[in-house]
Amino acid sequence: MEPRAHLEPRAHLEHQEHDEPLFVVGAGAGSGQGAGRIADVELPDESPDPTLLPEIRPRGRTVSPEAPEAPEAPEAPDAPDALSGQLLSEQYRMVRPLGHGGMGEVYLALDTKVDDREVAVKFLRPVQAAVARDALAKERQAFADLNHEGIIPVFNYGHHEGVGDFLVLPYVDGLNLEEVRALACRDPGRFGGARFHEFVLAYGVRVLSALAHLHAPERRKVYGDLKPQNVMHDGSTTKLIDVGSIRGERAPGLTTTGYRAPSVHAATGASTSQDDLFSLGETLRSVCGLGESRHDLAALGALDRLASSGPDEVTARAALLMTAPAPQGLGLASLARVLRRATREDPADRFATAREMEEQLRGVFRELRSLRTGLETFEPSPLFLQSPHALEGALGVAPRLSRWAAPPEDDGPRAPLHAAPSAADVAQRLPVPRPDPDDAHHAGLSRLSDADPAALLQHTKGWDGSAEVHLLRSRLELRVALSDTAERLSTAEPELVDAERELQLAIAAIGAGRARHDWRIDWHRGLLTLARDQAEEAWDHFDRVYAAIPGEYAPKLALGYCAERLGRRHEALTFHEAVRLRNPSLGGAAFGVARARLAQGGPQADAYAVEALDAVPQHSRHRTAARTAAVRIGVSRAQDAGQLAAVLRRLARLFHEHGLTDEQARVRMKAEVWEAAQDLLGRDAVNARQLQALSAAPDASRIGFPGDEQQLRTDLSRFYLGLAQQAARSDAPDGADLAERLLDRAYQVRPFAYRHHRDSPWLGKRISNWLRAAALTPPRVRPPRSDSR
Repeated sequence: MEPRAHLEPRAHLEHQEHDEPLFVVGAGAGSGQGAGRIADVELPDESPDPTLLPEIRPRGRTVSPEAPEAPEAPEAPDAPDALSGQLLSEQYRMVRPLGHGGMGEVYLALDTKVDDREVAVKFLRPVQAAVARDALAKERQAFADLNHEGIIPVFNYGHHEGVGDFLVLPYVDGLNLEEVRALACRDPGRFGGARFHEFVLAYGVRVLSALAHLHAPERRKVYGDLKPQNVMHDGSTTKLIDVGSIRGERAPGLTTTGYRAPSVHAATGASTSQDDLFSLGETLRSVCGLGESRHDLAALGALDRLASSGPDEVTARAALLMTAPAPQGLGLASLARVLRRATREDPADRFATAREMEEQLRGVFRELRSLRTGLETFEPSPLFLQSPHALEGALGVAPRLSRWAAPPEDDGPRAPLHAAPSAADVAQRLPVPRPDPDDAHHAGLSRLSDADPAALLQHTKGWDGSAEVHLLRSRLELRVALSDTAERLSTAEPELVDAERELQLAIAAIGAGRARHDWRIDWHRGLLTLARDQAEEAWDHFDRVYAAIPGEYAPKLALGYCAERLGRRHEALTFHEAVRLRNPSLGGAAFGVARARLAQGGPQADAYAVEALDAVPQHSRHRTAARTAAVRIGVSRAQDAGQLAAVLRRLARLFHEHGLTDEQARVRMKAEVWEAAQDLLGRDAVNARQLQALSAAPDASRIGFPGDEQQLRTDLSRFYLGLAQQAARSDAPDGADLAERLLDRAYQVRPFAYRHHRDSPWLGKRISNWLRAAALTPPRVRPPRSDSR
């Protein structure tokens, strides 16, 4: 058997006798009979570190069943025991045979010149000796150059008469990933259940670090034969083993059927760096047990599975093959998509570099962890700037004056609080892609502020055309068109010809062939179709972005919003929740969750919505909007004195702790809460004694909540007069009419008096005339007061 660091697939091992009893770990997806190891597993503490692994300590010797379908192992140059006890190169005392790897037989030996440390000595097979001998003569510097913590080092090499050339490597007593998979199959709980998939992504991140080292321009090497058996879990680290497969890019070498990319030359094994990424993707897929082959990943990542809140047929079938329980929520789709992109047929559809793949594995890891634990796992996006906009719609702002547009006697049903923001708002306010660092204008683009789009268009007018400049100008033209449309008529379709033209110029700058595989093009097409309120078509564009960069949150925000517009409530909740849990500071996701919860309805809908909004942290720029929304949800659902008391507590904290300082917004918030109290009094849901008790509470006292119905009506009348003044001074075309309606409300609600008709000259007429004058007269500076009498 090979040393722990050099175990080949079990189907290729010779059966050997061992002193310990046979121990077989349960087989996983498509593995036939599994390999067995006895090992202790110690899980690390919960951490957002995407490279953290459990501590795995094997116990005893490796025991491996003989697979009945295994082909015969090639004969060793000498009888296996013939070398035991011999001294090679006057330094390495052979102890016993361990097995064989891709290039030859392997022995355990003691390095007599370095404190008898254990080493693995790998001999080369006769059929490869001629090729390998030339390679060994050239590889001393090359092996030294491969110094990386994730690649097993080569201590030495030499030649032994009668046996041939050999390499000397560390002896590592660990489990390869096939053995880890088998161990997890038998008892997933030892790996934290669904947490196992996060550890698989950690393997991927660690291996990608080693591959990036190999693929670097100064080395231009490939590993060539990446598979679960060639990745060793050593304690809490990983090592790429069997360095004999490492060679120059496109040079011939070892590969393994099943993990070899379709683009690899089958006869010679000539590989590229992208082929290594394919093999890693297939390695991670097989360790997770996601389907019987890479072709199953498309179904596991399909979005139609998300339409139902219950288990779907695809996931149920896949669960029979998975090494551990499936990730929660959107996690399974994101995991399947990131592995599918790595294992696509066309190299142009795969990840281009190890760094690009690592970024997406890290993003999916963060998503899986947050969905499993409910804990924040934030890291700034490498591809998108964080949007300053909360996308709160009507939910996160004080009620607009139009709420009181209907006459007091004709209060019909209002638009629901959970109505999604307009498509035009979302198209302008979704996160913006970071400028490509390789773009000629990267420095200038990075310094631009989010200023007036027309001014920015003028500022960039003289810039030489580049892909990033044209993409920026496409977004700016979109914003200008939407602004012009809003000024004309909100129902008109925006004129996006200029934005489309800039996008076509960006495609030309990238090149038509490359642009087909550039997610930035689909992102901007999604924005343009969304601006036209074509949510179904925008969904398709953002779906392709999600397939290309499954670790990013921006396409999930966009898909969540499209799902809202399409009435797909469960899908909207699934996307928004995946983003919110990962980064609670993103108000757009918190508001998306709240709207989706309210749209779904149910007895706990408002509680779930408020819980999501309360999770927006104090340091977030969206905290005031989130706390405003929580008050508005509470007041819209208040049915008794207890619920009204909770609203008053929240309103007091909103005014004094959570940043709502705008006095006009405060008046509108108070008017809405006071109206709810009046309605509860009118329905006998709150009585006079309860109203008095509510007003005596400290929080209610801070905001001046009245203790009797007369004062409540007096306050409401005063609020309506203030709102009428706001309406009269607004730019809205119907501001004067709205002010008149609010005056009607003020006179209707105020307590009975001798004369209170709005046309009475001593009060009503004066206020009416004053409001009209306020609407028509611009403010002016008061002249200094004269001292003369």
